[in-house]
Amino acid sequence: MAWAWDDTKTRNINWDLVAQYSAKEFGRFLRSLRERARLTQSDIGYRAGVDQTYVSMIETGKRDIRHVSAERMLRLLQAYGLTKEDIDHLLKAWSTPKEKRTHYTETPQNASEVRPYRLPVVEGGAGSPSFEDAREFMLFWLPPMKGKKETSLFAVKITGNSMEPLLYEGDYAIVDTETPPLTGAIVAVGIPGDGIVVKKLAERNKQLYLESVNPLYEDIPLPEDAKIWGPVISVVRNFHQGFPSKKLKALP
Repeated sequence: MAWAWDDTKTRNINWDLVAQYSAKEFGRFLRSLRERARLTQSDIGYRAGVDQTYVSMIETGKRDIRHVSAERMLRLLQAYGLTKEDIDHLLKAWSTPKEKRTHYTETPQNASEVRPYRLPVVEGGAGSPSFEDAREFMLFWLPPMKGKKETSLFAVKITGNSMEPLLYEGDYAIVDTETPPLTGAIVAVGIPGDGIVVKKLAERNKQLYLESVNPLYEDIPLPEDAKIWGPVISVVRNFHQGFPSKKLKALP
């Protein structure tokens, strides 16, 4: 599972925690702010009065922003969208002696990294059968998808209970459009009139079927005009007071 940053929600940042980031971690943090604002490194450079290469070095941790001049640091932080209040909190956290800071568990060296992916999002079973018509975008923090382009990925917000207990309503299924789908895989399928649905792809007697994991739902033959976009390669799930679905919480 991974964490998703919904653009519609207010950003709350723990500056004491951010102050403990390494140069590389802080660079990734700044990059996530830039991508959320839909800005390029050149945009940041223009705002801060530096070139794109300089911004790239900051975001990769090759240059520690804490070791640049105070004036340049201020311009860079403002270019990434930090307010005066944000910057004051950050500088105060940086200036606090380490022994007086609130300490957080360090990340083990062998821990899996995650990176932000800004993906189009469609609601399952509604709207267009093409993810290219998506009007909503979200930032997802996922393990690095080596060899996969961000432009080849999209997310389907699961609706209904036809895929329980594998997928619950409110989950986000991450789909890879460049990987050929195989029978037996969980795939996203565009169906005119039904939008994009997530089902298990099955084959019987040379006929392809879309299967639901929930036995209460019948299998359906793959419509001739359907488009199999690709397999689901990751799932993002938020729990509701310990329950994977709000509806499960309501059950006796």
